[in-house]
Amino acid sequence: MVVRDQDGVIRASKSTLHSNISSPFVAEAYACLEATKLVISMGIESVTIMGDSKTVINKCKSTTRDKSVIETIIQDIRSNSSRF
Repeated sequence: MVVRDQDGVIRASKSTLHSNISSPFVAEAYACLEATKLVISMGIESVTIMGDSKTVINKCKSTTRDKSVIETIIQDIRSNSSRF
């Protein structure tokens, strides 16, 4: 993942390996979760997280309970997102 400021300047990048990822869908959700963790660790207060999976993005934005295979990841993303 890449963190850019409001001017598009790269401020940080990170790569993470996960084992037992069952699908690209789950991988996208984990990438979003890792992005929220990185933003929190950097102390950034305002951020826009972008990704390739519209489904993951919509699940993160939704206020309804997610009942998919990535439910716990989405819950963690939402929890982390409340901190910035």
